[in-house]
Amino acid sequence: MNSSIFNLTNPELYVITAAHSGQVSGQITTWVTSGALVPEHLRIVTVISPRNFTFALIQQSRHFVVNLLAQGQQDWLPLFGLQSSREIDKFDGILTETTANGIPILPETCGWAECRTVHEVDLGDRTIIIADVLTHQVDMSRKPLCRAEAMAALPPTVGEALAQKRLLDIECDRVLMQAHQSESAKSEGTS
Repeated sequence: MNSSIFNLTNPELYVITAAHSGQVSGQITTWVTSGALVPEHLRIVTVISPRNFTFALIQQSRHFVVNLLAQGQQDWLPLFGLQSSREIDKFDGILTETTANGIPILPETCGWAECRTVHEVDLGDRTIIIADVLTHQVDMSRKPLCRAEAMAALPPTVGEALAQKRLLDIECDRVLMQAHQSESAKSEGTS
C-alpha cells in the first residue's frame, strides 16, 4: 500500500442498500460522512463506483439506505464487498426489514438512514452523491465496525481476496479517471 495520510485513518464500514423495480443490491463503503450541521435537516455525502449494481439502482430510484455496521458484523464484508447483486441474492438468509420504498435495512447494525439523492458529481471513476436523510434510526448500544478491526477479524484468505479486488478496482478506476480527464479536457478546449 502506498504512503498517504488516508492510510492512517480507520474509517467506519457501511453497507449501502438500494432497490428499484423489484431488484435489490448492497455494497460495502467507507466513504460516508455527514453533509450538514442542521439537526432537523440531516444530509450525507457518499462516494460510489458507477460500475456497481447498487449505483445503478440508486440512479433509477434516487433513494438508498446507509447501514452503519456494528462490531462483529465483519462477516458481511465478503458478501457485500466481493460479489455482485447482478449474480447473487446478497440478502438471502438475512432477515431484513424494508423502508416504505422497499429498500433493505440490515439487522443489528449501529443504525441506518434512508436517503434521497439531491445532487451528484461525476468524477469518472467515482460519483459523489449528496443526499438528504428522510428517516433514520440509531442503536446507541452498539459500537461501529472499523476497517482495521474488521480486517484483523477476517480469515486471511478473505482479507487477501478483498485486497486483490481493491487492486483490480484501482486499475479499472485509473482507466475511467483518465477517460474522464481526457473528455473534460476536450470540453474545455471547445468552450
